[in-house]
Order: sequence, then C-alpha cells, then structure tokens
Amino acid sequence: MINLQKEENTMQNNEANLPKQSLDAAIEAARLADPVIGGDDGRQHAFVPDGFTLKDISDPNILPEHISQTVVVDDRDSLTNYVNRFSDGRSILIADYDAGLIRAHLDWHTDNSTEMTRQHASHTATLKLRNSEEYDRWNKMEGEMHSQEEFALFIEENVSDISDPDHSVMLEICRDLEATQDVSFKSGIRLENGDRTFVYEDETKVKGDMIVPTEIGLSIPVYRGEEPVDIRAKFRFRPTASGLQLGFRWHRVEYMRQATFNAMAQQTAENTGRPYYFGRTS
Repeated sequence: MINLQKEENTMQNNEANLPKQSLDAAIEAARLADPVIGGDDGRQHAFVPDGFTLKDISDPNILPEHISQTVVVDDRDSLTNYVNRFSDGRSILIADYDAGLIRAHLDWHTDNSTEMTRQHASHTATLKLRNSEEYDRWNKMEGEMHSQEEFALFIEENVSDISDPDHSVMLEICRDLEATQDVSFKSGIRLENGDRTFVYEDETKVKGDMIVPTEIGLSIPVYRGEEPVDIRAKFRFRPTASGLQLGFRWHRVEYMRQATFNAMAQQTAENTGRPYYFGRTS
C-alpha cells in the first residue's frame, strides 16, 4: 500500500514538471534552429551544445568597418598630401602649440548641420614639429658666455645664417677677435649707432680698439622644412682678466616661434580645405 502511494506521488510530481520541461525544450530548440547571433560591431557568435556557450566564428580575414590608423609625418607638405587623400566632410585639424604638433582627425564627428552621429575618430595624421638644424645650432650657444676663440670659430662656421650686419663685417669681427686673444680689455663705450667699442692693451702697452655690434639678425627656419624667418639676438660681452667673454641672448624669439606655428596651421588648413582649431584633445 505504501509503495503504491509513493508511485502515485512520483507520477504527480513528474506531471507537475512537464510544463517547465516543455518550455526549456522549446527554448533550446529555438536556439538550435537559429544559433548564430550578430553583434553591432559586425562580429558573429553561435550557440553550440554542451551548455550552449557562445563561440566566436567570425571570419578572421574580414576587414574592419572603419580605418584604425595613426600616422606621424615629418613635414607640412606630407601632412597636407595625406589629409587631401583621406579627408572628407568630417575631417578637422587640431593645432597644439604646447605639444608642438598639428594633428588631422580624419574621421571626426559630423557637425550639427546634419544629423550628428558618433564616429570612431581613430584615423589620424600628425605632424610632430622639430626644430631646424640651424635653430638648434644657434640655440645651443645661446645664453652662455664663450671664449674669444670658441665664439669666433662658431661665427665663422655659421656666418651664412646672419642677415645683419653684413657677412663681411662679421668675418672681420672674427678676425679681430682671433687677433686680440692675448690682450687685456680695459673698457667698453657705446657708440651713437648702438655698436660697442672695446679698448684693449697688449703686453707692450700698445692700445687699440675693436668695434662689435650689440645686436645681430639671423635668417633661419625655426622648424624643419619651413622657410627662413628673421630672428634677432642681443650680443653680450664680458671683459675679464683672462680675456673677453662673448655670447648672445634671443630677443623675443618665443613670439616668432608662436607666429610661425600659427602660420603653419593656417596654411595647412588653406591647402586642405579643412577647418582648424588651436587646442588639444583628450
């Protein structure tokens, strides 16, 4: 009697579970009937047996739906050519003076004149500005005082960069500097034209003077690949017991660097037809 009762209870429990089992079976059948699920990014996954886990069955050779590329170019012409090849209505230029770069975001977001849509913004071309060789040579000497021999040698090697005074004047100054290495400088007098005359005396007490300008003008490019610009520098002189010390300091060179950078950004925008903004992206 007890066994009959147990069998009856078991049958009742099984009948009670039939709706759930039927639902589970229906869900599994639906998964197997259409096991492939596509994602918004183009990837596909499929349900497989053994717990119906997802397995990536995407084509490994499929091309991405957008270009993911970061290019660094060495001059402004290369940036212009690259932008002209790949740009469209979304493309913009960002000029960051602090970082010293002009970056083209080729797949930037669309503007609000049409329906604004989110873009991947992962295709960029960047011009990383580098100082010109001429600027680096002069900048290495700037701000320090140098011996007559060292300074004269530097001027002779780089006299072609000097626009004011004339080359012949600077070469004559170099010869005078070399000829007066073993004399004692006594005083300096500023002339009406702004130049400076130094009185010197050799061991035999023979006196002479040497005239040098207080300012020189350079015509050199600030950035590599760009045209020369005019830069001014102030001569510095320091008579000492062991000889004359010479040097120079830039005069408002940072303003010239900023002006050159701004002109480069504007010219790139004109050559590519793309809008430009001064700032940075995060």
